[in-house]
Amino acid sequence: MNNKNEVYAAIALALHEFQGNNKHDVESGKITILNRQTQWNGYALSMTEYP
Repeated sequence: MNNKNEVYAAIALALHEFQGNNKHDVESGKITILNRQTQWNGYALSMTEYP
């Protein structure tokens, strides 16, 4: 009979979320790309000049 309780729990959770009780972040829709120097993209910083 444990399987029957799982079905009831799934239905209850679905109804709970259907009523708008699910919490999600409100996203602005903007994508911000910042240039950040790291060892992966800063190869010029790690190279020495040819004498």
